[in-house]
Amino acid sequence: MNDIIGAAPKRVNGRLKVTGLGQYTADHGLKHMAYAYGVYSTIASGRVTRIDVDEARRMPGVLGIYHHAHFTELYRPPKMKLNPAKIDPLVKVDESRLPFEDDRVYYAGQFVAMVVADSFEQARAAAYRVKVEYKEEPTLATLATLAQAKEVQAPQAAGSDYSRGNPEASFNTAAHRIDATYTTPVETHNPMEMHATTAYWEDDRLFVYESVIVHRNTLARIFGLSPDKVELQSPFIDSGFGSKFWAWPPSPATCAVARLVGRPVQFVVPRPQMFTTTGHRPATEQRLRLATDD
Repeated sequence: MNDIIGAAPKRVNGRLKVTGLGQYTADHGLKHMAYAYGVYSTIASGRVTRIDVDEARRMPGVLGIYHHAHFTELYRPPKMKLNPAKIDPLVKVDESRLPFEDDRVYYAGQFVAMVVADSFEQARAAAYRVKVEYKEEPTLATLATLAQAKEVQAPQAAGSDYSRGNPEASFNTAAHRIDATYTTPVETHNPMEMHATTAYWEDDRLFVYESVIVHRNTLARIFGLSPDKVELQSPFIDSGFGSKFWAWPPSPATCAVARLVGRPVQFVVPRPQMFTTTGHRPATEQRLRLATDD
């Protein structure tokens, strides 16, 4: 037993990692490849009122600048348009909306535009020249304010008129009582390998190198393809802590712009945006109340 507890496990991919031989998604450079860089919301809630891309478009090497007012239409089942809360289970982009679907801003750091250029440096420099104006709206910054907002919007939820006994009176008169609130903080998935997508098209076939491993069918649905028309490869992934189980908006956006510019396109989520655009475990709050006489 002493030989097992505390023993260093042998990592089957350890040598590949420390020698740099492991080829991650961003290591797959393709011939005539273009590069994308994102523009991210500086507010947490509101609307995009104006996007000025004139200066950015004049930057060297820029191939295109895409946003909600200038983007290809992506597939979405009609029921999702009517009620974003009802997600098509086969379209697992882990927001209830596709990239650049509207002018709404739901969180700070939201993906609001994408610049595509001949080089990564050119795409990044041009993205810094995109000017976005917003109409800011009040934010829900804590669980308490979120609960208050829900109470205002739906004070009488379905089924909440059911009652049985008098729990408040029983609790207040009990000999022994426990009333405790337990909280957990926000936890951000932030693996060493940032989320990345390298995509290209051959006629009506989509080929993707991807750091997220399970969304071939999602991409097929989004682009109106049969699954056999999408080839997704994830040959080497450096963890994900839960964030790499499904697609995030930059992935289908990269696939879309690759078709628009007619070239392979690579997009890597910058480290700061790994805290905003690739999900997280949200804060939680649970109140536990127990009472007994004996």
